[in-house]
Amino acid sequence: MKKWGVTLKLFAITSSCFLLFYTIIMIGQLLFFEQFYQSKKLDDLEKKLEAFAKEYVSREWDAESMARELSVFISRNKTQLAIVSPNGQVKYDNPFRIVIRDREGKNVKISLSLLPEEDRSPLLSANLHKGDRIEAIGVFEEGLLQEMFYPRVIKKAGAADIGTLRGSDTTLTLSTVSGEITELFLPAPNQWNLRQGILFHALKDLFPLSEERKRALEGGSVLEEEWVEPWSGVRSLVAIHPIVQDGRLSELVVALTSLQQISEANDALRLFYVYIGIGGFALILLLSLLLSKIVTKPLLSLNKSALRMARLDFSVKSPIIRNDEFGSLARSLNTMAEKLDVTLRELQQANEQLRSEMDHKQRMELIQKEFVSNASHELKTPLSIVKSFAEGLRDGVGENKRERYIEVILDETEKMEELVRDLLELAKLESKTIKLKKSWFFLSELTEEIVERLMHHFREKELRAVTILANEEALYADQEKIEQVLLNMLVNAIRHANPGSEITVRIEGEAQALRVTIENEGEQIPQEQLAFVWDRFYRIERSRNRKTGGTGLGLAIVRHILELHEASYSVRNTKTGVAFSFSLPTHGKGK
Repeated sequence: MKKWGVTLKLFAITSSCFLLFYTIIMIGQLLFFEQFYQSKKLDDLEKKLEAFAKEYVSREWDAESMARELSVFISRNKTQLAIVSPNGQVKYDNPFRIVIRDREGKNVKISLSLLPEEDRSPLLSANLHKGDRIEAIGVFEEGLLQEMFYPRVIKKAGAADIGTLRGSDTTLTLSTVSGEITELFLPAPNQWNLRQGILFHALKDLFPLSEERKRALEGGSVLEEEWVEPWSGVRSLVAIHPIVQDGRLSELVVALTSLQQISEANDALRLFYVYIGIGGFALILLLSLLLSKIVTKPLLSLNKSALRMARLDFSVKSPIIRNDEFGSLARSLNTMAEKLDVTLRELQQANEQLRSEMDHKQRMELIQKEFVSNASHELKTPLSIVKSFAEGLRDGVGENKRERYIEVILDETEKMEELVRDLLELAKLESKTIKLKKSWFFLSELTEEIVERLMHHFREKELRAVTILANEEALYADQEKIEQVLLNMLVNAIRHANPGSEITVRIEGEAQALRVTIENEGEQIPQEQLAFVWDRFYRIERSRNRKTGGTGLGLAIVRHILELHEASYSVRNTKTGVAFSFSLPTHGKGK
């Protein structure tokens, strides 16, 4: 495939897509967007007017409710609304107004629809209430509409004037009205809209209705007409929805919405798409310049991938995804690299697994041999003693030695029973099948019971037990297992303590844990052997003298019980002896 063939092909596809896309957008925008947008707005307005008319007829709102509903409709739909009679007499219009009663007892309706924008904030700040007396200077408007007073200035005693007279007002016939406020309906700041006043001018142009319009409305049809403001040329849409009751046209709901925004938006969009078109052409040129480099890039990428594969690096992946020859070659290289990489990884994993299995097998064989050796060594001595003393009994030893031989046999049998019991307990703990039976208890009380039980051993070596408590909390754990931990640790401390010394038990409350330290005064453990004291059959005495070293399983049992409780444990040499510590969580967590 020629180098420029791919470039020209990509250039033609890219430029065609851009030009087609831009042409469709521009044609749709220029020919159809404004009509589409206006049609949608008309449909939405007609539906909302119909819903409002149904609510108006069915609910029969009072004056206050009517004003509120008009306000909500105007605010939500950005559309001005009025309810008029068939001859154009306004029944309900702009809900924002002030009604005063003058000295003659006549109600004067002051409309706020044409209040200038700069006077709105002062009006709301004037804090007007029913019963306040105000004076207004403005203009009365009469005609088809009911009489309405449009203020230029509103005055209230003790407050700044709202509004000012302008130069253009000198051509108008100004009137002054004053009286007490009897009705007040002011809008929120976001509800002001001058277009409600424009609606009145549209009504003047539309009424009286032509015969053709009357017939259409009496038949229930909704009239939709475009109306242009004569002084500004702004286009608006007037929609008239008829209310027919008892077979006659009783009222009309008239709405006015601006179409100027549609035209302005359409003009802005046209200009916007012109800029988009210029940018599109610039992008096409830029892509054309880049395509020549893009075509040669796959070759460099494939060459790099091949060089890495030559160095047995099969994890390389070519990023080329195309439907031409480059893409086919890239897929072939990727497939070959994946297969070679998978094969190499499988061989490595098989090799590592085989090595791991062999190491594990060797460790298990060593552990098994060590366990058999230790267990046979521990059982060999008591069995030899039992055998020799049993033979003595069989050979008929003297009566004065018979009782002694029996005591020795029973003592050694008890030691073998203890060893077998510890072995069975250790086997159960190592199998991880034991379920803890947890309950709440105080460790200090359990410690006192165990010390009392071991008092005979303390007296034999003239030892003293000292218990120190600090911030102890109740412990949630398996009491029987923790009892075994304390018993094994205390027996171990007694066994290696110097005669006449002290054994200290410290129970200290820490953050969400209870720390126990058992310290004796005696021979220290060599530093290099501290990590092995928790192993089974470990004794400091290499001779394995069971009279001083026990079965060698006590601390191994302790380790497994503490691990089941997710407790930490440690051992360290002190200045005078050895201290064993463990920390149990007090929050009830554990297996």
